[in-house]
Amino acid sequence: MSNAKPLFTPFLAEAQEITVGSELVSAAGLDSWSAQFQLGTAGYRDLLDPDDLFNFGVPLNGLTLAIILEARARLAVENGIRSLHVGGEVRPHTQEFIDLAARLYAAHGIRVHLRADGERTTPIWLSSFGVFYDELDGGENFTASHSQSYKGGWKPMEAAGGQLLEMAGLIADRVRELVAEARGSGLIIRLASADNDLILRDFDPVDPYVSVLKQVVPAGLLDEIPRAAEAGFRAAFCTEGGSMGPTARRIFAALGIPCGDDESVFFTHETESSTYHGIGIVDGVNHGVDPGKWQVYKNVGAQEMLAAGDCDVFFIWDPDGDRFNMVTVAPVALADPAKSAGLEVDPLDDDRCLVFFKPNQIYFMLTALKIASLAEAGELENYNWIVASTWPTSMSIGEIAHTFNERFGGSLGTFRVPVGFKYFASLVGDLEDQIAAGNPNTGAVDVTGTKSEFGPRPRMLMMAEESGGAAMGSAEPVTSRHGNRTSLAPKEKDAMQIGVMALCLAARLHSQGGSFAGYYLELLEKYETRYRFYERRDITLFDESLKGSARDDAKAAGNARKEATVAFFASLEGKDPSEAAAALVERMPEGSVLPTISRVFHAGDGTYIEFDSLWFELRASGTDAVLRYYMEGRDSDLVAELNEAFTRLEVG
Repeated sequence: MSNAKPLFTPFLAEAQEITVGSELVSAAGLDSWSAQFQLGTAGYRDLLDPDDLFNFGVPLNGLTLAIILEARARLAVENGIRSLHVGGEVRPHTQEFIDLAARLYAAHGIRVHLRADGERTTPIWLSSFGVFYDELDGGENFTASHSQSYKGGWKPMEAAGGQLLEMAGLIADRVRELVAEARGSGLIIRLASADNDLILRDFDPVDPYVSVLKQVVPAGLLDEIPRAAEAGFRAAFCTEGGSMGPTARRIFAALGIPCGDDESVFFTHETESSTYHGIGIVDGVNHGVDPGKWQVYKNVGAQEMLAAGDCDVFFIWDPDGDRFNMVTVAPVALADPAKSAGLEVDPLDDDRCLVFFKPNQIYFMLTALKIASLAEAGELENYNWIVASTWPTSMSIGEIAHTFNERFGGSLGTFRVPVGFKYFASLVGDLEDQIAAGNPNTGAVDVTGTKSEFGPRPRMLMMAEESGGAAMGSAEPVTSRHGNRTSLAPKEKDAMQIGVMALCLAARLHSQGGSFAGYYLELLEKYETRYRFYERRDITLFDESLKGSARDDAKAAGNARKEATVAFFASLEGKDPSEAAAALVERMPEGSVLPTISRVFHAGDGTYIEFDSLWFELRASGTDAVLRYYMEGRDSDLVAELNEAFTRLEVG
């Protein structure tokens, strides 16, 4: 149902009020909406109407967002928050959302920092860094990351630039209180004028970000790019019509990397587009713009450009710049070895093949590269470097650290957290507190109760999520603009970092006459990697593009399936392995083979099963209507067969 009358006028240079009474509560379905409202692993994300900001038939509209922001503002004032940054990417209504947030916060006396004049969009990592660096009390970015353009999202941050933890639940509770207030005595939401003195266009932390980036990416690696450029190296970066173009251009320029149509680095799909230039739409189905999906990386023109020799490697950033992937080429002789190692390979021409990497495999290579680079720079032994990953991320990344320690007597640490970059941020924040307290030996306890000790100078070498997000820390803590804050590592995933590191590696390989596939195969052998075969199967629970009652019915059925599946696997946690195995075998398809189980436990985000030679995790996505089945092992056939069997379990 569309509301016939707009509730406020975006960008209006005068104050306004939104009055919400019982009649509007009923008309907009706020009772049912608020009962289900919660902040997930990356804030709030839901369906919007690209053509109508005030369509009450979708969950995210001008009214529901105003209530969310009012809840945030009231809690902010109560908790002494006086300054917030607001940014966003390119989805429908993003500029209206930014305007609404800025005016609503200003009406509460909160100072708001928007991008400097001329910049419309803000990558999520820049929002996060700027909140920390400019010593603001928090911030937020309007993004639904890699989701379809018909979904909108809101990602709030705390003062260090990380996603909200404790306050997330308080915001959800306050939303429900505001809806109850509206149904009872009525709710008034005030908006300041769009030109209010508390709304400042001064958020521009690009230059200090570049200074930090130079500390994260070793100078020796950056030097590879001009050398390769002289030899004709060219790299394409697809921005998917999102927010990365303008900011990435400024950063490449500051790094001395020529960027343009005729330069060594150039962009595709750079023009900002609220529909992402149709990327991810295959056979009429919108799969979103996650660069880790084949519907994206095989349909953005990479193959044609690589075949024509227009570029040597094709990189892809998602719209808010926190996910990354690439399309590469290799000598045709490497096609079969690459396939046997778990890489995806397609034919290209008589001499070359296409090789597609998943984020796990990219972070495996970059972790090895960063370790080697730190060793060359003499910084590896001076700090207690940590390789961190989420539970459903490939174990091959941590294996590098373990093998390196065994061979060279190193002290690289490893640690695993639940899905959600906020858990990495929490780990980093806890380590920062321990350093500030003068702890002689820092450490952390994971969700299973296992404690890891890192040493007196912990540093984040890699923080990686299999879904495509990652970030790295520097050797020395970063200091904020006025020296009142320090940070060991980003509190949000940063695909600008990852893109520059991958660009450096691509340049080095080009100069050496090598390929990513060849480098990957060399690393597998060098580190005797056991966990080589990784699979994630996503089971969609309902069509999120539906609206109204059809959406409600489909969502209810999907949630019932999700709850039954999650509950079954959760019932196995802590059981004797033989008892857990019996429960699984009883529900698996006939003829399925179940390897020996070592233990079953809750990984903070889902049920994790350890076998003798592989592992499995079941978790419900915190951002999409999807159940995710993760599995990794040393036998590709076993991984595929067992994961298929688990997706077909009879749990109802």
